[in-house]
Amino acid sequence: MLKEIIKENTKYLKQTILISKFDLVKFYKGTALGYAWAVIKPMVTIGVYLFAFTFIRSSSHMEGFPYFLWLIAGLCPWFFISDAIIGGAMSIRAYRHFVTKIKFPISTIPTFTILSKLYVQIMLIGCVIVVFMLFGYFPDVYYLQFLIYIPMMYIFFVVLSWSLASLSAISRDFENLVKAALQAILWLSPILWNINTVKSHTLRFLLKLNPVGYFIQGFRDIFLYKRWFFESPYTIYMIFVIIIFALIGSRVYKRTYKEFTDVL
Repeated sequence: MLKEIIKENTKYLKQTILISKFDLVKFYKGTALGYAWAVIKPMVTIGVYLFAFTFIRSSSHMEGFPYFLWLIAGLCPWFFISDAIIGGAMSIRAYRHFVTKIKFPISTIPTFTILSKLYVQIMLIGCVIVVFMLFGYFPDVYYLQFLIYIPMMYIFFVVLSWSLASLSAISRDFENLVKAALQAILWLSPILWNINTVKSHTLRFLLKLNPVGYFIQGFRDIFLYKRWFFESPYTIYMIFVIIIFALIGSRVYKRTYKEFTDVL
């Protein structure tokens, strides 16, 4: 089934890109500020966390860097991650008319849904780069790693959505479970706190196995620590995780997609 999903997504690639742009337009349609909300919303969230963790904290620095920059370097990918998890899980149910009323390649629905979220992420990365430049941190050769981390992040959440979207289409309870789990993922990932402060070596190791943490650290390596992706001992692990999730997701999709028409 994995081969069939990849084949279907490749065959309808042009259509997927076009619909992803439509999905982005539809999301911001009817708002006075339009696409500006793609930046305003995360900036408001960043502002709240900045107040809570900078002005209330006793220290304004983290590992030698201004805490504000350390924070936004980790929050930047989180906005895509959270949107990709929720958007991917709800994608088939959100586009149920593609499933029930017309003949449509269902496996491409999570693909174009998450692709529309990726456009917003790229715009946000551009804004974060400008902020770093204002603080004297200018783009360098390490920024080329966005060409690695962004596609890897996109592929991971697409293959994850094969399971999440399929199960959410079958059961609204699972969809609600995903939404509830998002807060747990936020606090269990080293976004607002430094994973190196965890005293237990075993717990620290287990927390570093979190795929979300890998992408958070990757963005900080680009913006702050200036480390290459191949220096991370978890890069090979992440490739293995993507393959495993792809195999699991394709199997879940195969076992459920015939029921979509009935339950939707």
